[in-house]
This record gives sequence, C-alpha cells and structure tokens, in this order.
Amino acid sequence: MINYIIVLDTYLEIQLIHWCICHNLARIERSAEKQAKSGIENAGWYEKWWEKYDAKGWTEKGAHKYGRLNEQSWWERWGEHYDGRGFVLKWTDKWAETDLGTKWGDKWEEKFFAGIGSRQGETWHVCPGGERWSRTWGEEHFGNGKVHKYGKSTTGERWDLVVDEETYYEAEPHYGWADVVGDSTQLLSIQPVERPPGVFPAIDFSSAPPPKDAPPGMPPSPLD
Repeated sequence: MINYIIVLDTYLEIQLIHWCICHNLARIERSAEKQAKSGIENAGWYEKWWEKYDAKGWTEKGAHKYGRLNEQSWWERWGEHYDGRGFVLKWTDKWAETDLGTKWGDKWEEKFFAGIGSRQGETWHVCPGGERWSRTWGEEHFGNGKVHKYGKSTTGERWDLVVDEETYYEAEPHYGWADVVGDSTQLLSIQPVERPPGVFPAIDFSSAPPPKDAPPGMPPSPLD
C-alpha cells in the first residue's frame, strides 16, 4: 500500500482595459486555488483567494478556506471592499465542527464611511445535544468621539452604553492600485488588442468552482 499526497497549486492573473472617452481605465484581477489530500489519514485542505483592483481605487479582496483532519472540519471566509471614495466593508466568518456534532464559530463585520460606521459580531457554540450558546455585540461610531456599544448573550449578559472613544479603521487597502501596478510591470507591458467579432462569455475568477477532485467547498455558515 502506498501512502500519498496529491497537491494542486495554480495561479492566474489577468488585466482588463476599459476604454473611456477621456482616458484609459485599467483593471487587474488575481486569483489562485490550492488543495491537497493525504492518503495517510482522512485529511485535506482547499483554499481560494482573489484580488481585484482598478485605477480609481476600487478594490475587492477575499478568500475561502476549508480543511479536515480525521473527525474535525473547519471553514473560513473573509472579504474586503473599498469603493475608492471612502466607503469600506470588511467581514470574516469562521466555524468548525466535529463528526460528533459539536460546532463553534466566530464572525464579524464592519462598515465605515467618513469616520462614521458600525461593527458587529457573534461568537457561538453548539453542543452535540443541540444546546446552543452565543454572544452578540455591536458598535455604532458617530464620528464625534462617541461610540455606542451594545451586546447580549444566551447566559443573560447584556450591555448598552455610550463611551468616549476614537474611531479607527483602514480607509484604504494597505496594498492597493499603485502597489499592484508596481508588481505587474511585465503584465502591463502587454499591448491590448482589438477583440475579434463574436460572442465571448464573461469569466469571474472569484466565483470559479473548485476542481472536481477538490475537497468539499464552502457551505453556508451554520448560523446563516
């Protein structure tokens, strides 16, 4: 009997050029998928990530990940969106489960624009018998140094107060259009050609399905 590990690793980057009346608007997309399986035990993992940028500062990033080791499985999803005009959306959702029925997870989301926005999240746990515990929380940032904080849990915790607190968030991606252009000089040196006549299907690499032999993909969060 031969124990083995199968690994598939791909990387894809494309550039789309949109012709505007007064100037050219470039858009760069990157996408990658990786997976592995082990013949030694019931183990494997799969991940997919993508990045999209345009010259006006619009940016989208995200990832889906899945892993399994014997009786335990875990999932993770996260995303970031910057509209290039100051609006920011970030979120993450992580959860895990065992074959015995135990489940647990954590998720949060934040939205901001011009110093005003909100954050909210939840941590939860489900026992094999179905008993569930959770704690939810939220923040409202008014942009004037005041923050409304509130939350509750299934064990009776509750809070609701306004505090003096500075608001901090990333209004721009730490790796943006200027960075991706600087790292894509060879790609950008390719001259665009006129598209030949015909019908061409739209391709969205961020939502491309995993290979047929990949581990199970990303199911909905147990609490969705």
